[in-house]
Amino acid sequence: MVKIRIRGLEFSYNSIPALKDVTIDIHESEIVAIVGPNGSGKSTLLKCIDRILKPQKGGILINGKDVKDFSQIEIARTVGYVPQSVKQFFPATVFEVVLMGRRPYLGWRCSKRDIEKVFEVLKILNIENIAMRDFNELSGGQQQKVLIARALVQEPEILLLDEPTANLDIKHQLEVMEIVKRIVRMNGITAIIAIHDLNLASKYADRIVMMKDGKVFAIGTPEEVLTSANIESVYDVKVKIIRFNGKLYVIPLTLNQSSD
Repeated sequence: MVKIRIRGLEFSYNSIPALKDVTIDIHESEIVAIVGPNGSGKSTLLKCIDRILKPQKGGILINGKDVKDFSQIEIARTVGYVPQSVKQFFPATVFEVVLMGRRPYLGWRCSKRDIEKVFEVLKILNIENIAMRDFNELSGGQQQKVLIARALVQEPEILLLDEPTANLDIKHQLEVMEIVKRIVRMNGITAIIAIHDLNLASKYADRIVMMKDGKVFAIGTPEEVLTSANIESVYDVKVKIIRFNGKLYVIPLTLNQSSD
């Protein structure tokens, strides 16, 4: 079943095109990785889906309904967005930061259900032991888990993650991606991840969308998209593709000299 239908999407920053005629179908309960060089439109696409940015042309349908017709509360209850990072929150505990994600459901005060949901998500992410810690004093990996928790307590149908493994060591990269995979499989939600690491994309994504210069260059399974020819065309890098334990891995070899 198609969860998100994107048709002819175009967006520009000060007349500089960032997305050009982007057309994608994203299915229910799948993990989709958006890959491509810097400036290819990955983050912009996520922000258009979450209605942070308003496209100049084209449309986005979620469950068959145009996102333009969603109320602010509807979009917040449907889509959870995890930014690349936050420089600093005002002084707040982990519990308080995660509780912010319950705003679409809060009345005049937080309910027992809201508090239970926060602790339920903290436990799922194995960070309940830092619930009373100051968010600003956490490590990068811990902060990223807290931001994911904040999105999850919205109880979204769609989870958007913008470079969730950026600036994390290899252990925390795998932890974050395993959390996303587990949440998608447990709750049947759809996850769209903008990510630079092609090997993480290959390992965890059901499908990959490869972008170049604001356009969709290729879309399909990791095997269909992560080919030497595609990567050389998009990244100007020669690579070797190997298979290990049923997964593809990309080994960079050298810059494509013909691109100089």
